[in-house]
Amino acid sequence: MYAALDAIGPDEGLLQSKLRALMVGYHLRFRKEVDRYRITHVEEFTGAGLINISTGARSKTFAFGGVMDVELSDGDQPGVMDHKTTSDSIENPDSPYWRQLVVESQIDHYMLLKHSHGERVQWAVWDVVKKPTISPRQITKAEMVALVETRTWCGIEMEDEAIEEAQLSGRETFALYEARLVNDCSEVRPEAYFQRRRIPRMDSQLAEYATELWDLGQEIIQARRNDRHPRNSGACMLYGSPCKFLGVCSGHDSIDSANWQRKAFVHAEIKGFDDGEGGRSLLTNSRLRTFQTCRRKHFYQYELGVERVQDDERESLIFGQAWHHAMAAYFLQIKEQGNVEFINDEAAKVIISSTTTGEAVHAS
Repeated sequence: MYAALDAIGPDEGLLQSKLRALMVGYHLRFRKEVDRYRITHVEEFTGAGLINISTGARSKTFAFGGVMDVELSDGDQPGVMDHKTTSDSIENPDSPYWRQLVVESQIDHYMLLKHSHGERVQWAVWDVVKKPTISPRQITKAEMVALVETRTWCGIEMEDEAIEEAQLSGRETFALYEARLVNDCSEVRPEAYFQRRRIPRMDSQLAEYATELWDLGQEIIQARRNDRHPRNSGACMLYGSPCKFLGVCSGHDSIDSANWQRKAFVHAEIKGFDDGEGGRSLLTNSRLRTFQTCRRKHFYQYELGVERVQDDERESLIFGQAWHHAMAAYFLQIKEQGNVEFINDEAAKVIISSTTTGEAVHAS
């Protein structure tokens, strides 16, 4: 929880409540699966040479790599796990969200990396959390009477301060909302919030991805040589928000203006890799996806290596980053201590933070 909260601003009270509640629900849903897997690595970078599998030739321009969320084994079978956050429905295994993940190339990228180091990996786990859609709401008169009499909300004991604040506003405080979200994601409908799917991969599928990876590397080289980086107007408003380079592409800004600065390293998610080119020789899954989405964006982000001096991130991005921090800390704890019940069922249900002090409150 603290790892998640460290990744967001101190004034993000609602987001803090969401993250704390979801961590409780996540642990309660999956704690019994810990014995199934042995955690071998958490958030470690792996790189390898880029090979043309048709000819055996090694690229003189590119390597490929990435940071795998979790590397684990099921008995003697190694695998990888990747964490995802989404606003889409995840309960139905036949939903469009899961169908898209079946063909998602990210796990192919990671598995091919493992194969390049002589470790045959044939399965991956998508570990998905759905962002909450419920928000703090009005409290009915009957609910308020019950709250004052029982000092509990959704079965969780509340502090006097939270109750008094609720009486004044007539609405759920962050603490009350957090209690309701804990109950919703751990007792009422955990399947709506947390899902894991194990996805197999055959050698033929990894060979197909290896060919695609080489071809994309060649396309990037060709774009460099020709200095041609066409825009894709269909990607300017992906996910309902404008691309950060839209102002530049539309002529309302310039990449050389004071709004932009050059990055020392073009891959924000990778640490400890030095190619002497600021990471420009490294092909990651994020980079390849950007190239496929819009070549102009790829040019700005990975070839020029520019970023906004001040970048206001969307809450969805902040949530995703914070959740990844939380998951890294969670699985590192399991890796180092094994299947220790570092939070039991009853304690998990009463970890509710005060909206004023930010300290954990435990029921007696």
